[in-house]
Parts: sequence; structure tokens; C-alpha cells
Amino acid sequence: MRRPYWLRPPPARPAPIVLSLHGRGTRPAWQAWISGMDGYAAAHGAAVAFPCGSVVWGADRFDWDHAADTPYLAAVIADLRTRFGGADDRVLLAGMSAGARMASHYASVRAADVALLGAVAGLRAPTAVPARPVPVVAFHGTADRLNPYAGGATARWRESVPDAARAWAAANGAPPSAEVAPVARHVTRTTYGAGTGSSVTLFRVENAGHTWPGLRGTGLVMRWFLGRTSLDVDATAELWRGFESVRSREGSAVPR
Repeated sequence: MRRPYWLRPPPARPAPIVLSLHGRGTRPAWQAWISGMDGYAAAHGAAVAFPCGSVVWGADRFDWDHAADTPYLAAVIADLRTRFGGADDRVLLAGMSAGARMASHYASVRAADVALLGAVAGLRAPTAVPARPVPVVAFHGTADRLNPYAGGATARWRESVPDAARAWAAANGAPPSAEVAPVARHVTRTTYGAGTGSSVTLFRVENAGHTWPGLRGTGLVMRWFLGRTSLDVDATAELWRGFESVRSREGSAVPR
């Protein structure tokens, strides 16, 4: 069936391609706002798309389904390549919460499409052994009540976030030992296979909630429900930096 996606077109072509997936019970417009990815990617010459999950969660709110949405995302990527990229372009696939879980699944089963997996408040272990290594950059707050950093008691969120990062490192063939370094007062970065095409990086954000690090201007209701937003690290900037690194390493530098 025909399904839409939101699009911020690039200023010139060809262009790098970014997909940003919304969380459960939200919609593409909300994801564009909470991530700031549309303006950021457009300023860097990229085409950025905000697909919509297939599970209806209200009048204008949605969730993701692995079976239904994997071919949909593949079709979105193919359409973006035809319009703005090249046949071999791999994308930055990033998501928030359930969008991060969907992105984790898609990168597992369609690794050839993904240059970098970005997961905010929702990294999950690969659901299959990826056909090629997929670099990962993830962020998670230790005070996230919806998707607890240490894992939870439900089938949806039983695994801890560090375990998910280790699973991706193993699937990518990265070394099992990690480099751990503080990057800000409340942020610690753990990296497996630093500087390689197999790298997996997890930013642990102390006392942050179910939020997108670096987002400014959240209201009191949002802070009460989702928790504190950290301004010690900018998730969007870090994801773009990781995407640039992958493309540069593979000889397809991102336009500036």
C-alpha cells in the first residue's frame, strides 16, 4: 500500500541521506522537533526523512512493527536514493525510543542499507547477525523510567543497554574490550573498536530521562513525564559526526 514520509529536501544533489524514526505514541513531526535533525542535516547538505510507523496509536500517533515496517523503510530508502543519492549510498538511520528499537532491527536485517545506526533511549541488540558490520552510536539516560538503562521486567525491555551495546560489538566483530572515557561532567563514553568500521559507542548520561540529549526548550509537563534532558552532550551533533566519519573512511565525504 502507499504510505507517506515527511521530507526535508537537500539544497543540492547528490546528497547524504538521513532517516529519523519517531518513538511509540508520537509522529514524524514530533521526531523532527525533538531531534532537530531536519535543520541540522539540511544545514549540512543532507536529505532527511521522517517515516511513520504502521501501528495506529491514536488519531495522529503511531508505533512500529518489524514485519510491516522493514519493507516500508527499505522502500523509503530506495525512493530517497533515486531522488537525491546514488545506488550505493548507505544512510544514517537514527531513532528515539521505539524508533531506536525499529532502527536496531532494520540495521540487523538490512545492514547493506545502513552506514550508521543511531539509537537514543532505545538501543536493542541485533535481531539477526548483520551481513556486514554496522557502526553504532547510542545514548541513554540512567534515570530513564520508560526504558531503564539496567533493563526491566517486561519482554519488551528485559535487556540492559550496556548488554545491547556489547551484543552489537560482538555481531560487528569488534574487540570485546572497550575504551571508557568521560566526555562531560555527567556523560561517559564507552567505545568498542574505536576508529574502525565495526565501532560501537554508548554515551551513558547520568540522571537523564527518556529524552534526546541536547534538546532545549522542553516544557514542564514533558520534563515531569519523560525526565531530565541533558545538555552536556548533543546527540544530533554526535550522530552527524559519526556519519561523517564513516563516509570519510569509505571515501564518500559528506558535503559541507
